[in-house]
Order: sequence, then structure tokens, then C-alpha cells
Amino acid sequence: MMLSQTSHHMKRRSAQAELYLNDELVGLVEMRGTDTSWSFGEFKPNDAFEKYAQFFGVWSLLVHEETDGRLHEATSAELREAENAIDRLKARLHFIKTDEWQRAAQINIDGTMIEWKQY
Repeated sequence: MMLSQTSHHMKRRSAQAELYLNDELVGLVEMRGTDTSWSFGEFKPNDAFEKYAQFFGVWSLLVHEETDGRLHEATSAELREAENAIDRLKARLHFIKTDEWQRAAQINIDGTMIEWKQY
């Protein structure tokens, strides 16, 4: 799923959370809303995110690559590889105010935008 904030099913919900990848605090998330099982917001990384940034950077470049409407076979394989690397990360969000933990089945980070699919 590509990052998007437009949907007629979207619910506005604001909350602040800490993002953990592989049990390491990597930044803060300002949740902006949900759309069915996906939530989205803004991401502010800390220094620990640096070692994970390459996975999301490659994914972002490939998703936004200009094509004739189809991904070339090599690009498609590289995108699958980037998505698999991201999917292997254990992603969890800790909502600060409610002390609630939420596991993410999928997570996408594109610059300062973040979206995640809940389990």
C-alpha cells in the first residue's frame, strides 16, 4: 500500500506513540488518522533509526520510480526484496498517553510520512 491520506472511510484520530523496530526505540509518531486497518501519521526519527533507514529509503525510491505504468522485472524484484526486509522487522508502537502497545503487521515510512497496518 502506498502512503495516502485520502479516503472517505478515514477517521481522524490524533495520538503520540514511540516506534520500536526490533525492540529498539527509533522515533516518535504523531498519529493523524485511520482508514480501516491502516493508520497513518508523521514520523520523527531518532539516531537509532539510521540503521533501518536504508530499507525504507530503497522502498520509497522504487515505489515512486517513474515507469510506463508497469514495474520493470528488475525493479519489481528489488522492490520485493526491500518489502521483505521491512516485513522482517518487528514493528511495535507504544502509545504514550494510554500506555498501549500495538504490533504492526506492515509498516511503510516515506520521508516524514508513516503508515502501518495493525494485526
